[in-house]
Amino acid sequence: MDAPQFRSASEAAILIEFGSGKQADLKAETIQRVHRLVALLDLSTLDGIEELTPAYSSILIEYDPLRLSAAQVEDHARFCLEKIGQIEVPAPQQLEVPVFYGGEYGPDLPFCAERLGMSVSQFVEAHCEQSYSVAFFGFLPGFAYLYGWPTKHSLPRMDSPRPKVAAGSVAIAGAQCGIYPSESPGGWRILGRTPAKVIDTRRANFSLFSIGAQVRFYPSNPAAW
Repeated sequence: MDAPQFRSASEAAILIEFGSGKQADLKAETIQRVHRLVALLDLSTLDGIEELTPAYSSILIEYDPLRLSAAQVEDHARFCLEKIGQIEVPAPQQLEVPVFYGGEYGPDLPFCAERLGMSVSQFVEAHCEQSYSVAFFGFLPGFAYLYGWPTKHSLPRMDSPRPKVAAGSVAIAGAQCGIYPSESPGGWRILGRTPAKVIDTRRANFSLFSIGAQVRFYPSNPAAW
């Protein structure tokens, strides 16, 4: 694989980039490499690293400039990269998420199906047959970006975001899937809604998901809940 690029993001942060970062060029191996490096940096004993923020193909490392220099952080990250194949990664969390597809819960489902030349039932079947990996969190606390929807089935965002998207809404934008953890504005295409509680402050990890978790969706009926 190509060597990662190291860039200064601020006087207290560096950015490590793997590949172009474009969705069309994204590979599962890149996401796994990011997750492995995050795990190694988490386990490291370098005092002064304060925050690790992964994305699809990059990691932002924030550090205390009074205790570390950018060169020290980069040297440590390069050392971890050399060990990346040696780390034992725990088996990923496996989750099955119920979804109320279409209707009032998924107003964009007919558009998405028509856009891809499918019936609604074919689209739901296609969405449920994929396994999605939690690549990273962003946008909102607990909002997991899910990788796994085929790029050939990419769907455009809305031209104008909705002012309110209900918590639990299951959505697609491009080749990304996600679940809105709380009510917010949003421009992703809404397929349905899950009754699962995505965020809960009573949990040790307040999010339902963890980095690297494997997620599958299945159709459900509100009457069952």
